[in-house]
Amino acid sequence: MTINQRIEESIKEYKALNLVDVVDYDKYKLYSIVTSSTALEGSTLTEVDTQLLLDEGITATGKPLEHHLMVKDNYEAMKIALQLADKKTPITPEVLQTINAYNMKNTGQIVTSALGVVDGTKGEFRKVQAYSEALGYYLAPSKIPDAVNTFCDETQKKMNAKLSPADALLFSFSTQAKLIIIHPWQDGNKRTSRIISNYIQQYFNLPLGKIEKADGGEYLQNLKIFKDIGNVEPFNKFMSEKYIDALKHEIKKNKESQHWDIPKTKKKRKGLSLFC
Repeated sequence: MTINQRIEESIKEYKALNLVDVVDYDKYKLYSIVTSSTALEGSTLTEVDTQLLLDEGITATGKPLEHHLMVKDNYEAMKIALQLADKKTPITPEVLQTINAYNMKNTGQIVTSALGVVDGTKGEFRKVQAYSEALGYYLAPSKIPDAVNTFCDETQKKMNAKLSPADALLFSFSTQAKLIIIHPWQDGNKRTSRIISNYIQQYFNLPLGKIEKADGGEYLQNLKIFKDIGNVEPFNKFMSEKYIDALKHEIKKNKESQHWDIPKTKKKRKGLSLFC
């Protein structure tokens, strides 16, 4: 069975569970995605910490304020992105900047360089050279506007096409990798890129994916391959395998609990279809 067939079989079986009918299922799975995405960038908050923070405003004892702010910002950015996806809003540089601005609202910084001042809380593109130990040097600041315009044009053209569920999913992964490598902002690039990946998944009515912190090393290794040689296939394969595994885990967990009295909503809600 090909990877595309495995993806589509897993999605079909997952959707048959009708988990969006379960009370608050969408909310808590969104919390799970936010927890994992921020954990990849250093947050120490657990899913329970995230739930208490977002539901009750309770902070986790002994954990940095910055981690709480990162989680809150990422959650708000995710909500905005998924709402835009439901409205079929086109991907533009302004949309990317808006999502990044929400993602960095409370943790972004103002950076001054010879090329000018950039407010990291407003989604403004960076004007300094960016480097990370994992991925090396990124695109020069002067090339970012053109690169983002091209990225948006190519992304929207693909989104206007009729894609199979598997092709749409693979497209969401490659889009994530491309935006990370462009690295338009001084901070929040990977978090924002993962949100854009979820945006595309929501746009095509797919279950939303995530990457666990334990898989962060392999995640970066496959991004490095794409950055170094331009081959996105290893990254897509890695992401697809994690996606399928997560769906199968959720399917198994819910089948095992079918004998429980699971509360249902009175009306099927349009919106998130998530997994942990």
